[in-house]
Amino acid sequence: NMLANDGVLPAVAAAFRATSGELVDRLLAALEAGERAGGDKRGKQSAALIVVRQGLITYIDLRVDDHPEPVKELRRLFHLYDAEVLHPQGLHLHDRPPDATGQAAGQR
Repeated sequence: NMLANDGVLPAVAAAFRATSGELVDRLLAALEAGERAGGDKRGKQSAALIVVRQGLITYIDLRVDDHPEPVKELRRLFHLYDAEVLHPQGLHLHDRPPDATGQAAGQR
């Protein structure tokens, strides 16, 4: 077990259950909660998000390696992926991509 403390997994589970929306929203919220609770005791370096849909079709497969804020960067990349790949016609799951702090524009 490479978790920083006993509070990481309960924080992850609670955030996953408490977050509404698509599976990707719940997974990102869980990753962020786990990081806030202490995360990996080795520190931060990478994060990944893979969502497979029915029929074993990979819907989302994003990875951030060797980054000082990998979970924030993963959320930023997802917003770009959502806008450019999943919904290029403007029917986005999320209104606007987050800025460098990881907050969506208009939520500051």
